[in-house]
Amino acid sequence: MENYSTPQAKHFFPSGPNKFKDPRVTFIQETEKYVFKDETQNLSYEWDEDKKAWFPMWNEQLMASQQSAYSVEGVDDTEEVIKPKDKRKAKIYTMEDESAKKKPKVEKKKIITSVYVSGLPFDTTLEEMKEVFSKYGIISEDINTGQPRIKLYKDNEGNLKGDGLVTFLKPESVELCIDLLDDSDFRLGENSRIRVQKAEFKEKEKTNDNNNNNKKNPDNKRKIQQKFIKQQKKLDWFDETTGKRTEKSKKVMILKNMFSVQELEEDPSLILDLKEDVRTECENFGEVTNVVLYEKNPEGVISVRFKDELSVLLCIRKMNGRYFAGKRIIAEVHDGKTKYKVNNPLEDKEEEERKRSERYRQFLNQQESQEEDKKASALNSEQEEPISEKNEAK
Repeated sequence: MENYSTPQAKHFFPSGPNKFKDPRVTFIQETEKYVFKDETQNLSYEWDEDKKAWFPMWNEQLMASQQSAYSVEGVDDTEEVIKPKDKRKAKIYTMEDESAKKKPKVEKKKIITSVYVSGLPFDTTLEEMKEVFSKYGIISEDINTGQPRIKLYKDNEGNLKGDGLVTFLKPESVELCIDLLDDSDFRLGENSRIRVQKAEFKEKEKTNDNNNNNKKNPDNKRKIQQKFIKQQKKLDWFDETTGKRTEKSKKVMILKNMFSVQELEEDPSLILDLKEDVRTECENFGEVTNVVLYEKNPEGVISVRFKDELSVLLCIRKMNGRYFAGKRIIAEVHDGKTKYKVNNPLEDKEEEERKRSERYRQFLNQQESQEEDKKASALNSEQEEPISEKNEAK
C-alpha cells in the first residue's frame, strides 16, 4: 500500500483501483467506492480518490485491536462503568415553595415634600404664607393654575381653622423649615406661635373616575414634566463663568434699610463702621466670607455671603424685622437675579469725589471761621470791660 506504515505489507496492496485484474478489489455500488479485502489480516480497506491511498474500514476486529493497544494492565475493560450517585437529592416543588420563592415586594419609602402648619392666626393670607415659607425653599406650583401649592383649611362655614399645608419642591426644604420655624412666632412682635411638622397623608381608595384617566393622559403627563423642569430651573441658577450649576444665591443674605445715601455722603467713615458691625453680628450665625455695602443704592442695601445656606436662614430669622437706627430691617435670601450695585461712569465718580472733597474743605473752613469768631468775641469783651469800669468810677 502506498504511504502505508508497515513496509512489509507494501507488496500486498494493489497500486490502485484501476487494476481490476486483482480479485481482491471490488466496487461497492452503495458507496460508489473501491474496497480491498486483505485475507491475511482479515481487514478491509477503502480507496480514497483524493489522497490516492487505501484506508482501513472500521469493524469490530479493528476496534478490538485498537483497544488492546491502549489497554491498561489490571483494569477490566469489559466491566460496566457505573455512574457515581449524585449526592444532591432531587427536590420536589410544591405550590407553597413557588410562593416562597417569590420575593416580597419592598415598599418604597415615600418622599415627603409637604409640611403641616398649625396655630396660624385666623386672618392669615396665602400671600403671607408664601412670604414666610419661601425663605426655606422653592414652593411647588400647581400644574394647572401655576399658583403656589399652599392650602389654608376652612370649616363648614368657610372660616379659617388656623392650620394649613405647604408643599415644597425638594424634601430638604421640609427638614429645614421644621428646624427653623417649628415652635416660633409666625409674626414678629406678636404672640403667634406655630407648630410645623411633616405632613402625613392617607392613601385614597383606587377609583375609576375621570381624575385617574386625566392623570394617565399623555398630554397631562407632558405638561407635568414641563412644569417640573420649569420649577427645577428656579431652584438653581447657571453660573456661566464655571459652566456648572450652582446655588450661590442661597448663601447670600440681603439686608435693606441699613443706611441712607445722604448719611454716607455726610459721613464717609460710616461705610467701614457699618460693614464691620454687620460682619461681627452675622458671624454669630456662621462663617462670613464677604460683606458688600452698596453705597449708592437708595434702599440702603448690604449683602452678606456665608459659607453655607443654613447660616443664611438662621441669620435671616434673627435679623428680619429688627430696628436699626430707627428703620425696620428687611432680611431675605438673594434671588440670584437682582443687581443692587448702582453703576456710575468714571466721570461721575470723579465728580463725586470732587464734591466730597469740596464739602470737607467747606467743613474745615467753617470750623476755622467759628474759631476766629470766638477769639474775636473774646477780645472785644476784654476791651469793653475796662471802659465800663472807668464810667463807674466817674
